[in-house]
Amino acid sequence: MKRSKKFDTFRRLLSTPKGVVGVLLISILVVSSLVAPYITAHNPSKQNLRYRNSPPLTELADGSGLFILGTDQLGRDMLTRILYGTRISVLIALAAVFISGVIGVTLGVVSGFVGGWVETLIMRFVDIQLSLPLFLVAMIWISFSSPALINIIAVIAIWTWTQYARVARASTLSLRETGFVEASRSMGASQLWILAKHILPNILAPVLVIASLQFGRAIILEATLSFLGVGLQPPTPALGVMIASGRQYVDTAWWLATLPGVVIMLLVLGANFVGDVLRDVWDPKLR
Repeated sequence: MKRSKKFDTFRRLLSTPKGVVGVLLISILVVSSLVAPYITAHNPSKQNLRYRNSPPLTELADGSGLFILGTDQLGRDMLTRILYGTRISVLIALAAVFISGVIGVTLGVVSGFVGGWVETLIMRFVDIQLSLPLFLVAMIWISFSSPALINIIAVIAIWTWTQYARVARASTLSLRETGFVEASRSMGASQLWILAKHILPNILAPVLVIASLQFGRAIILEATLSFLGVGLQPPTPALGVMIASGRQYVDTAWWLATLPGVVIMLLVLGANFVGDVLRDVWDPKLR
């Protein structure tokens, strides 16, 4: 019986076509990127100008293999670079979602539970941050630091925590006056115990839904920053970098910009599908 409850959410996630497609897309792309060295023997940074801009399914001169997705303008294998680029995008998205989730949930719960001037201060800070353009701030931030991986994660995380804070605050406000919380207070429970036992477990579902949707948003933000030249820099095999460097060859080598863009689309589509289904699964009104 306990096992059935434990896996109930996963079964309900896979009970809809949208959930199945989302899980498959995310699983295939993430697992493929993690086992990239076993899928392809090419080096993502190794150049071979003899094969520059070779179309998909180009065979090696010695007949030892294929460039399945072709090569780029410097003769680098596109399949290898896409796999390694997907790994980088997923790493950045997961790190940014985790950091922004921790920051947003912490500030949102404190704001809703404590109230008073603390709530006003945090919410006004949220409003101020939402009024600032992300890409302008990102360009200024990185211009004064460097386009390193940690800076990209920091920019995305710091500018995506506000949604967690708003949802966590709203959920905390509705929970702090409930009967079981009042009963815990009357029994002498500490504030930390109430937060850990009653508040946080009950806001976990909407937070995880936001996290799944923010995963796709973080991938788009990272790719956009790299495309604009303020994110990861060449020769790093980032998906946004590949699109930026391949756009000038769209007429002669369409695969250079199209294939990385398709991978970004599939990652975001899978994450959004999973988020939509989880929202329906955990919505009490739909049970």
